[in-house]
Amino acid sequence: MATKKSVETVREELRVLSDAGEKAVTDATNDNWLSPEFWTMAGAAVTNLVTVAVLIGWIDRSNADALMTAVAALIGASQVIVVNTALVWKFIANRSQVKAQMVDSRLRYLEAITVEKMRAERF
Repeated sequence: MATKKSVETVREELRVLSDAGEKAVTDATNDNWLSPEFWTMAGAAVTNLVTVAVLIGWIDRSNADALMTAVAALIGASQVIVVNTALVWKFIANRSQVKAQMVDSRLRYLEAITVEKMRAERF
């Protein structure tokens, strides 16, 4: 009877480890919208707003070139900050995924050992 109880305990521990590993992988893959294409599109949209403001008459045509240059520089600086932040974010996410894979690997190892111990106890 003691063997069944220990096997059930091991199964529960393995289930908890497996759930923790799956949650870590799921959390690591939720940042897919942070792409360079998205930020390029957002920058182009802001630059186009200046052009529209000139066409409507909200901004004087003589100030448009200086404003476009300033907006382009601001967008470029923002993209550098965002890209660097995304790189750090991706590094952290990949580290989480590696750790989750390590947990999964340990889980499979413990499962194999448990199965072999159970087989050895039968004979």
